[in-house]
Amino acid sequence: MNQKEIVEYVNDLLVIENIKDFGPNGLQVEGDNREVKQICFAVSMTEEVIQKSIEKKADLIITHHGLFWDKDPRVVKGPMKRKLKLLLESGIASAAYHLPLDFHSGLGNNYQLAKKLKLKNLENFAETPKYAEGILGELDAISIEKLSQKVEELLDRKPVVLPFGPEKINKIAIITGGAQSYFIKAIEAGADCYITGEISEWVYTLSQEYGVHYISAGHYATEKFGLQALAKHMSSQLSIQHDFINIENPI
Repeated sequence: MNQKEIVEYVNDLLVIENIKDFGPNGLQVEGDNREVKQICFAVSMTEEVIQKSIEKKADLIITHHGLFWDKDPRVVKGPMKRKLKLLLESGIASAAYHLPLDFHSGLGNNYQLAKKLKLKNLENFAETPKYAEGILGELDAISIEKLSQKVEELLDRKPVVLPFGPEKINKIAIITGGAQSYFIKAIEAGADCYITGEISEWVYTLSQEYGVHYISAGHYATEKFGLQALAKHMSSQLSIQHDFINIENPI
């Protein structure tokens, strides 16, 4: 399959037309449409990711956070110029899948994090007519100390924890990345604890006053698993080699 065919395959797999996003999903930079033998996956399209992909002789780069966002300046200079130059000279195509990869019911970041935490009885919350933005699941009664330790071991990163909820946690809500604004929806869904990637000042008071735990586990750290699941799926279905380029980010 060539670059165009692979991108169209992922577009269909993640049903990108169903989700309104903050930037374009799917193809972002056209390559030379060569046959795809090697794909590099990464959370964000950085200059380092592109350079490493060139070294690995990639034909396509797929990221969660792409090059272009709706509110970006319409001027190509500095880092953007350097990244585009590297891509265009190499012939590597680049594609990005943001919210479609967060919300996908099997491969998405939310689902994959819930699966790795071994949550049971998964259900959706923060639903729209075409997709759900969050996942709610259950664990056998667990303390916030043990749950936060479980999150830290899984993500290899110490989370920020607001331990204001019940002594024993059963229901856990998850939206990966920068989803602190969904905390109230998690509370309304009946969660004892909300896990996301980031935290804001006002979250402290909300957690305290509603009596619901909050775990900020890292934007980058919570958004690796969807890409890794997508890479595994494509490798098994399309027999394509892949690499996950892990450029650690403490945020």
